[in-house]
Amino acid sequence: MSSFGDWGWLEAGIVSGDVLVPGRDVRSHIFDGVKADRDGVLTRRLLTFATDPRLSVRRTVYALLDQLCFQISDWPLVADAAEPALRDVDPQVRRTAATLLADTAGSDRAMTALNASSDPVARIALVDALIRPPVSRHRAVLERLRSDSVAAIRLLVTIATFSRDESAAWPALDAAVRADLEASIGVLDAPGSRLSLTAGQRWALALTGLDREQDCYAWVQRLTDPAESPQVRLEGVRMAVAAMRQWRAAPGRLTPLLSALLRDKPSEVRSAALRAVVASLTASRLAADELAAVLDDAELSAAATIALGCVGDHRAAPHLVRLMLSGSDEPRLAEAFRAVARAGADPQAPVAAARQVLAALPDSCAPSLPMRVLAAFGPAAAAAVPELIAKLEGPENDTPDSAIYVLGRIGPAAAAAVPLLRQYPTQGATLALVHITSDRAVADQYLARRQTELRRDRTASALLTWLAEHSELTVRQHRQLRSLFRTRGFGQLGTAGALWLHEGPAAADELLDALPAYLSDDLYGRKALQVLTAMGSHARPILDRLDRIAASRRRVGLHIGDDDAEMRADEMLLAATIAARKQIAG
Repeated sequence: MSSFGDWGWLEAGIVSGDVLVPGRDVRSHIFDGVKADRDGVLTRRLLTFATDPRLSVRRTVYALLDQLCFQISDWPLVADAAEPALRDVDPQVRRTAATLLADTAGSDRAMTALNASSDPVARIALVDALIRPPVSRHRAVLERLRSDSVAAIRLLVTIATFSRDESAAWPALDAAVRADLEASIGVLDAPGSRLSLTAGQRWALALTGLDREQDCYAWVQRLTDPAESPQVRLEGVRMAVAAMRQWRAAPGRLTPLLSALLRDKPSEVRSAALRAVVASLTASRLAADELAAVLDDAELSAAATIALGCVGDHRAAPHLVRLMLSGSDEPRLAEAFRAVARAGADPQAPVAAARQVLAALPDSCAPSLPMRVLAAFGPAAAAAVPELIAKLEGPENDTPDSAIYVLGRIGPAAAAAVPLLRQYPTQGATLALVHITSDRAVADQYLARRQTELRRDRTASALLTWLAEHSELTVRQHRQLRSLFRTRGFGQLGTAGALWLHEGPAAADELLDALPAYLSDDLYGRKALQVLTAMGSHARPILDRLDRIAASRRRVGLHIGDDDAEMRADEMLLAATIAARKQIAG
């Protein structure tokens, strides 16, 4: 990166947009420089581009300044640049500048700018910035804005007025929001807005935040009514999405409404309804017939196929195969194959398709999807052993791990690969050999090379579990097991089942003390429930905890980074919790 004396790098980064791309050197250089001296020469040079005649440059600069303000507030130098940009010819620049002004100058100056402006775009953005919780001390002024001439401003202020302590006012506030909804659609989520949330999504956020479950369901039904405009119906679908992400009962209540929309003519509303249904495992099960009816629809087929597959519906299998052969990059495709495999779908076509894909690629290439498909079908994928061996024998092969894992999943039917696997000094090869040969000597030899006091060793955990399931542990292996169990996280969970198998009821108290901490974890929760289920009646002290989890109206707070993935993780945890409770209670 050039020194500050040569500014060509800065202009190049702005013009290319690299300053907005996380991880790019120019962006990191700017953030580091501003952090070191927020009003220094770098900031001042950057601000010279805020009035650049090129529109793309101004948009980029204001977006960058807005992002920089996540680290810096009360920044008069930037506020001085943002205020005149409220009159920029470009609406996107005006929106970003309004947010920037409120962030860097404080509410007083932003309120003054709001009162002085007659531009709806800038005023909406300023109000949006000013009403962020906690509501500013200009509450009285904001209250007056509930009668503003701009519908989107009225809607924003009305939503901000909702209070948990004033539930009697909710019906009137809902009616006011509904009155301004249609005129606010497409306005609040326009480019440069503080949040990329539509008017309906903001209303839904207020309803879910106040836990107004039944009210939310009622409004979804009203907004998705065929008599409403397509724009309003779309907001109703978005409200349904928000509800399903928050409340466990929502898919059961709302899927019939959403399924009815799938029978509409092709439209944005129908597509949104499909996306809402397929995001939830519960909704996908309830709407399985409706999803099956659109498997040949050019627009909806891929999403419907994935959704049906992920709930184990065999009708999805041939369509999943077609997606794999077409080179689809659907992110949940492998998950769908695993689900239909668990549900007992015919393996012949999926395995043949995976073999076809593997055969068409160089031996050194181990594509993820076909390998994961073969692993999902396990022993039923035995016909693919020659292709898998070819992956290990390829002269330039540098990706054997996936092939080795699949061979282990196939088990004894992969015996032809044993001589080659013995040449691989990898942990994965050790595990595969154990699963293929059932030779405990392989496990014994690996564990003998490991220390007695282990902390993190997934292979050792897997081998100790296999030994506990199929044979007995030696005294030293038992000490290794105990050492791993003392390590929080996967070390503990990976050995909990083996500890129960080896020690039985003597370990019950320790397991009941350790495992509850994982019950609400998307990665470890179901694994903990499996061990508790294996403990049977000895796990009964945990029933109250399981009952509380199962009885919760709201979803478990998970942190995956994807709202829909978090919803599905909660659905799987809930199903596993209910099943475990039934088994433990006997």
